[in-house]
Amino acid sequence: MNYNQILKKGENFLKKNNIKNPYLDVELILSKVLNRNREEIILNTNNKLKNKDIIKFKNYLFRRQQNEPMAYILGYKHFWKYKFLTNKSVLIPRPDTELIIEQTLKYLPTDKSKKILDIGTGSGCIAISLLKERTKC
Repeated sequence: MNYNQILKKGENFLKKNNIKNPYLDVELILSKVLNRNREEIILNTNNKLKNKDIIKFKNYLFRRQQNEPMAYILGYKHFWKYKFLTNKSVLIPRPDTELIIEQTLKYLPTDKSKKILDIGTGSGCIAISLLKERTKC
């Protein structure tokens, strides 16, 4: 089976199970299985998969069918400008939480040292993102 075939089968499987963004999800899953970026996969759709990779792909696909979040399947989630590790013990960073970063940066001077406290919020993405933007804090 080649990349194109497994992507189509995976997409159809997720569509039948009413998963939003099925094509994006299968691209991301295949990217994880092959340890390649999505662009490489798209440019090489005729490449063949090894049996072990097909099995891995199907296992991840079944997890997604059960509505497991992609962030848990992939093991990461992009937030602000960074990539954060995720698992079932961590809150998944949400895009709308980036508004907190935007608003906070408006009030945090770039040239002054301020203390930032972020307790029990999951991945630490808020504090880490702020500290990367305001290095004196």
